[in-house]
Amino acid sequence: MAKHLTDDDIKNIVEHLDEWDLTIRLTWDKLCKNLHKSLGINHTRQTLQKYSRIKETYKSVKEHASGKKPRKKRVLPSSLAVAAAKIEKLERENLRLKKENDRLLEQFLVWEYNAYVNNVKLAQLNQPLPEKQNN
Repeated sequence: MAKHLTDDDIKNIVEHLDEWDLTIRLTWDKLCKNLHKSLGINHTRQTLQKYSRIKETYKSVKEHASGKKPRKKRVLPSSLAVAAAKIEKLERENLRLKKENDRLLEQFLVWEYNAYVNNVKLAQLNQPLPEKQNN
């Protein structure tokens, strides 16, 4: 039975998707094989799709790739090509992080409303977490 993905695994997969070479067609099968080869993560499409961060990032990369019109590539000096690839990666990562932030803000509003409805006081919400007990 396959193990569940950890938060670090999900973070690494999402970062891997941010760095995906858009000249290579992205499919779940290619992603799974690539993850196994580069990160040692061996999971199926179905497992990866269960995690919303991975699924949303995959969808975002697919949309970004499909929005690109095939055109003749200009030959750039290697330093410019590297810089252009890095800028594109950072723009995709920035877009993904903005979407994640928006989802977290929406979740926070739901929690805020539910706390208000259930008469949870601000002091209760701001209490620090209990100290970890080492037995």
